Amino acid sequence: MCQLQKIRQYQRLYQHYGAEPKPTTIAEVAEVALCSERHVRTLLRQLTQSGWLSWHAHPGRGHRAILHCLATTSELSAPLMHACLEKGDYQSALQLADGDPASLHHIITPFLGGKWLKHQPTLRIPWYRPLTSLHPALQRRRAEQHIICAVHAGLTRYTPGQPHPIPDLAHHWNDSEDKRRWRFYLRSGAHWHNGQAISDEDILSALQQVLADPARNVGLRHVKETSLVAPWCLEINLNTPDAMLAHRLAHHVCRLPHPQQPDVGAGPFAIAHHHSHYLRLERQPWYFAAHPLLHAIEFWRTRTEADKPAWITVGKGQNAQEAITSTSEGFAWLMVNATLPPPLAAWLRREILSINQQHFAHRDDLETRTAILPGLTTPEYPETSGVKLPATLVLVCYHTPELCELASMLQTRLRKHGCELTISRKDREEWHTHNALTQADLLLGDYLAGGLPGFALAEWFTDEPAWATALGEDIWQKEKQKLMGYCGSEESLSNLLPSFFQSLLESGACTPLFHYRYRINTMENVQDIVLTAGGWLDFTRAWLPPAQERTTSAS
Repeated sequence: MCQLQKIRQYQRLYQHYGAEPKPTTIAEVAEVALCSERHVRTLLRQLTQSGWLSWHAHPGRGHRAILHCLATTSELSAPLMHACLEKGDYQSALQLADGDPASLHHIITPFLGGKWLKHQPTLRIPWYRPLTSLHPALQRRRAEQHIICAVHAGLTRYTPGQPHPIPDLAHHWNDSEDKRRWRFYLRSGAHWHNGQAISDEDILSALQQVLADPARNVGLRHVKETSLVAPWCLEINLNTPDAMLAHRLAHHVCRLPHPQQPDVGAGPFAIAHHHSHYLRLERQPWYFAAHPLLHAIEFWRTRTEADKPAWITVGKGQNAQEAITSTSEGFAWLMVNATLPPPLAAWLRREILSINQQHFAHRDDLETRTAILPGLTTPEYPETSGVKLPATLVLVCYHTPELCELASMLQTRLRKHGCELTISRKDREEWHTHNALTQADLLLGDYLAGGLPGFALAEWFTDEPAWATALGEDIWQKEKQKLMGYCGSEESLSNLLPSFFQSLLESGACTPLFHYRYRINTMENVQDIVLTAGGWLDFTRAWLPPAQERTTSAS
């Protein structure tokens, strides 16, 4: 009998009968162990021979036997858990832990970080929540977006340290003088992760799927037509001039999965296993660019919540010997419904800023002195007095620890003033559903920066539905058109963007609250940790020193 299965069946018996002798029957034991009465007799004999339990049957119809579990489940499962983790079989170890990652936490630490397994460098990262769909259209979470960019290629992509996008599936590109026609010269000889050659028709079809998907085409609605004007030459024609098209195509939502198999990509890593508590990426042998040095990257869920979501541990937790940090260009923010009376909106804004400063100013993972662009800081808002609060207000916030904490503290403070604040917490997918924010008086969210800071901020304004609540739908649409007009050249966007956002800040439409301070805790054997704009390590650059020095003998 498989040792794992035998332990799992014993766990069921122990959970049901406990550590004291209990009367029972063969039929009852079979029901608890989820097996037949014939098989349960074999099971009881094996468990008795192993010394795990004692079974004393009494002769005669209707007489009950005495079952006594002699070993705790942890005594039996811990050695096998260790063996499973040593082999990298996280799923079996989690099964032994009854599916509870927290119960694995105390024994999993030595198996994390950089390891050489079967002569292959593997990086194991502890994680605190399920990693859900990795399709570009469905993800607005920071970790999943980063993984999507490792699995799927696009026409262009960003790389840390470079403000402009670099070629990906497009070998190079050029644009017309009026910025309305772009030609992308595609790589030939590239392959999908399944080994199938990538055709120019595949790339065109995948791009057309992006343009047809409302969840992915927000920044590309000015695309008039896409076509192959020659073999391996993709032309994109626009309704309006856009010098930033190559930047837009580097966004994670514009990554191009296989047009018929959305889990199959063409990036440096392929999805080998993906379950709610476990993800394994493996280096893609068909990848067309420089191959990563890591063979595999694994995410193991080791707990159920994160104390500091902006901090990532790659290695042995508290034993990490190096920390690499950066301050996010993105920020958490407050928006107020445009229909609220201005004095009330101003009073609420100051209250939230006061709570934010009092409780978060000394956090080492947050920075409350916000600057959304160089030189563009939160203005000082005038004090207001004599404001009458309504009986109720509604606040909608991202379901993140800091914003939920801020919302709860505001709720307590408003209750003292006779105002009941109703809080609705939404994940990032719920946030973007139709009419999810229309009833909100207050909105707390965060903006995840990426790529070129100014342009990324402009993309956020275009995509963030909270602006419709803060400005009104008609004004938001007009401002988006104005912003698109700035994109006739990179110089125009760079020059006009600061005043555009300065006006929004001064009006109180958006109030920045804090930046996240990203930090990656690493082991001493994980080399070349390079942070992306989203605060993750660049998987294509990290590497592990050899497991041991090779020795050579003189000939």
